[in-house]
Amino acid sequence: GVGRITSRLPKEFADDVVASVLELFSDSEGDGAWHGGCLALAELARRGLLLPFRLPEAVPVVAKAIQYDVRRGSNSVGAHVRDAACYVCWAFARAYSPAVMRPHVDKLCEGMLLAALFDREINCRRAAAAAFQENVGRQGHENFPHGIEILTAADYFTLGVRANAYLKISAFVGSFAKYRHALMAHLYEVKIFHWDIAIRTLSSHALSELCHLDPEHVVQVAIPSLLPYTSSADILKRHGSILAVAELVAALKPLGKSLPEDLQTSIVAVVPAIEKARLYRGRGGEIIRQAACRLIECIASAELPLPVKMQLRLLDSLDESLKHSIEAVQLQAVAALRQFTRSYFPVGPDGPSARLQARVLDKYLEILRTADIASHTRGHALAVGALPSRLVAFSPENLDKVLATLCSSAAVGSRVGDEPDAETRRNA
Repeated sequence: GVGRITSRLPKEFADDVVASVLELFSDSEGDGAWHGGCLALAELARRGLLLPFRLPEAVPVVAKAIQYDVRRGSNSVGAHVRDAACYVCWAFARAYSPAVMRPHVDKLCEGMLLAALFDREINCRRAAAAAFQENVGRQGHENFPHGIEILTAADYFTLGVRANAYLKISAFVGSFAKYRHALMAHLYEVKIFHWDIAIRTLSSHALSELCHLDPEHVVQVAIPSLLPYTSSADILKRHGSILAVAELVAALKPLGKSLPEDLQTSIVAVVPAIEKARLYRGRGGEIIRQAACRLIECIASAELPLPVKMQLRLLDSLDESLKHSIEAVQLQAVAALRQFTRSYFPVGPDGPSARLQARVLDKYLEILRTADIASHTRGHALAVGALPSRLVAFSPENLDKVLATLCSSAAVGSRVGDEPDAETRRNA
């Protein structure tokens, strides 16, 4: 309606309508205004009513709309706005010549690619890909470098699976230097703090997939920018940043890229700092525990140098997580323990020292035999299975002791306290 009426007006009056539509894109307006404004802009552009001299005002608001995501409680609002913004990009491609669009394509190209690869909603990813395809076809490869190669990989079907878009297609697009830093920056500045835990987890894995393309940028920019958020009061920022740092540390190891000493010290100090600030407490504490266990696992897989005191401190952290009542936390702690005990605690030809034996294996077996709390026995049964053979089977007598304890815990009549516990038996 707005488009048809505007097309009948004189040029000056029509431009007043365009100016009024552009005023809708204000932070004080709700999502309805942004959605309607995008649809109106697209219609005006399609009918040739959004004149080229207005593009410097229109393009920045469209680029902002394509990333529109406003928190409402435990969810967010904005998928319809992002979808409409993709429609505007599609309309711009059809309305203007490549020469007119050339000064503005970089902003729009970046916005469309980020939405196509990293948007939470499948319809927005596909809408952004369709808009990008239209732009590549009509604006030419001068305005959209590597457009054809990207379209071949990022199509309607490959972007339909979110994990595929994040982990496979983004790594392919990141192989082109023009887009690489924009993708990485969007992940560690925006997506890693997303309200949806699945997006935060995927973003951390996507960063590790992109890490090999520019490890220097990761060491100099990405990790230092994330570390301050690991003690943030906002649980989303805290969780996302811990996960991202963990995955990046693990991804750098196979590349042979060493971290500066001060950065290593800061990374190793993250878990003790979290515990000192008591950030495991309260709502969401269990996901912070999982992220901390993952960070310990990645520190161990990267074999960062740790003094003995810090090794024991991190082992204490894992022991606490083994007792947690939520199974996901226990499983992550066991995965971390498996890597941690293989990377640290060297064992001589005569087997482990009596102190190490008492601190790890004997302690776990004692808890498994005598604990009255089911979550403790469940976690420590799994932990015994995760220990390396050099701690468990350095002598036949020791192995017999371990097997006897596990068989006793797995027996049909075994009890934890006064109650039978199927999960302890299963884990044993």
